[in-house]
Amino acid sequence: MRESHIYDLLGSYNLKITPYISFAIDETPHIDFFPVVLKLESPKVVHKSDFGAVQLNINSYDELKNAKETIITNVSAKGILLDSDDRFLAAQMLSGIELYAGLVDDPIFGKTILFGKGGIELELYKDVCYIDIYADEEEIKRAINLTTISKIFHGFRGFEYDIEMAVELIHCVQKLSRDNPEIVELDFNPVILTNEGLKIVDARIKKGEVVVENLGSLRKNRPHFFTNERVALIGVSSDPTKVGYAIAHNALDFTGELFLVNAKGGELFGHTLYKNITEIVGDIDTAVIMIPSCFVVDTIKALIAKNIKNVIIISAGFKESGDFESENIIANLSQHYNFNVIGPNCLGYLESSKKLNATFGIGGLQGGELALLSQSGAVLSALMDKAYDAGIGFSHLVSCGNMVDLDFAQMIEMLNREESCKYISIYVEGIHQGKEFLRAIRESHKKIYIFKTGKSAQSQKAAFSHTGNLSGNYRMFKGLMESVGAKMEDNIEALLFNPFNEIKNICVVTNAGGPATILTDYIVDQGGTLYTLSDEERENLNSILPSNWSKNNPIDIIGDAMADRYEMALEIVSTFKEVDLVYVIITPQCMTDTLNIVKLCEREGAQKIYPILLGGHEMEEAQRYLRSKKIPFFKTLQSATSFL
Repeated sequence: MRESHIYDLLGSYNLKITPYISFAIDETPHIDFFPVVLKLESPKVVHKSDFGAVQLNINSYDELKNAKETIITNVSAKGILLDSDDRFLAAQMLSGIELYAGLVDDPIFGKTILFGKGGIELELYKDVCYIDIYADEEEIKRAINLTTISKIFHGFRGFEYDIEMAVELIHCVQKLSRDNPEIVELDFNPVILTNEGLKIVDARIKKGEVVVENLGSLRKNRPHFFTNERVALIGVSSDPTKVGYAIAHNALDFTGELFLVNAKGGELFGHTLYKNITEIVGDIDTAVIMIPSCFVVDTIKALIAKNIKNVIIISAGFKESGDFESENIIANLSQHYNFNVIGPNCLGYLESSKKLNATFGIGGLQGGELALLSQSGAVLSALMDKAYDAGIGFSHLVSCGNMVDLDFAQMIEMLNREESCKYISIYVEGIHQGKEFLRAIRESHKKIYIFKTGKSAQSQKAAFSHTGNLSGNYRMFKGLMESVGAKMEDNIEALLFNPFNEIKNICVVTNAGGPATILTDYIVDQGGTLYTLSDEERENLNSILPSNWSKNNPIDIIGDAMADRYEMALEIVSTFKEVDLVYVIITPQCMTDTLNIVKLCEREGAQKIYPILLGGHEMEEAQRYLRSKKIPFFKTLQSATSFL
């Protein structure tokens, strides 16, 4: 499109354009808005600056004439011959803060708007945010405030502009994009911020093939995955080294009916081993499949006769190793017969309310309020082990594997109906149906935390070989997730501690100054805030602590502190109304009664108390006690701050 035609289109969508006029090569137009910038309008020249086809600061007709001749000479030197189809465009020059607005058609997230710092520094600083074309005003503002340039909308050196001007611009671009699906890319750079609003100085639009967005195409009214009453484990084994043995053992406490299937028959863990599923009387709502991949499709077809609702495919050997055909068959069967599939190539599934651990990860996990979804079975297994060690429980665990059917969006929707789940953490390697994922997070009434791998080109390639999913552009992924309300994590262990991370002010009680200093650095690096003691609070601590205590936060109560001194200090700290979290550092000195100290962490109150046990053998008894009481704790200073 010619730039003048673009301006005409933008004007019809209430986008503010600097005054302009388009005219023929041999024409001298009437201009009453000097100074102007003169640009060549020609399909032969896309990037005008590279061809010398832009002239700035033109203040008179004589300068305009000279500028025209200069442009013609410049492009001729590049081998471009102009004709009667080519034109010039003169646009009023504006001064002010230069911003940028753009649109890209991403293969994962579809049409997405970019907004941020513009001008020649756009590529240098990349200070932009990402906004879905279906984002509402709250989401748009959240996205804009992620940029550094957003400070201009909140008062900066005496200047303050209304953020509503930027929101209005974004709304106009959203409508433009939705009404004109053939637009696959646009660039407004710069967009000048003036007291009258944002005015577009330069615009470029690229059109392409119209692709109908696949919104809302995912199956609706599918069975609720978390209604498991009659569960069949297909492919169990009596060999303790096999996955089929581990899952059967972990699932023994299931409160519903459990059926074990092994072609040889017999008995395992006091349960009859059915030779095939046809021997099981009645329907089966959930099946866990652990057999070679070549038998999986036929097994699923047999389960359909049992009115199957949920299938969990542990078996590997599908698209991650090149077998796309089998996955397509499974996907089509699930669509046609309306059942859910998790996997293939996954670790399994856990639901604590029914005591169903159908995973081959660690057993003995506690119940809790956190649902954890992971595309990597190995990562999930490691996090399960870490959670066990730290005394953290789960409401649900889902190893997603290749996601042949159920994806993150639908799992989020289902978890929103689960009362036992209060928080959702997700380990993401790659996604499809990006718009559906955004919609699910946008509509979720439960806080969502995400760790995304595949940030580099190398790890993106690795992610494909592992799960067969595209990783996409990380900057866009992170920006869209944050704008829609999810919290992105930089530390994978933070996925476990997120239910406790709405933290503003932190207090540290310690029996050693060095570790407290290190912890302080970690807190600040993670964006946390150390609480500042008031004079009255300091005096209250003076009354019960040795005279050489730190007189500040961190509250160093000195190395010879026993449980009674910790208790007195925590009693006073509990009165600090603005403190959200208290770290209790315990180092193993010869007089330290660690077990009695950690028992103090059971105290109830508005504050969250996290013990940090620095040591080895001397801490084991206290760790066992904390696990038995389901109290989270940390073994390192760095992990203690990973969720801030």
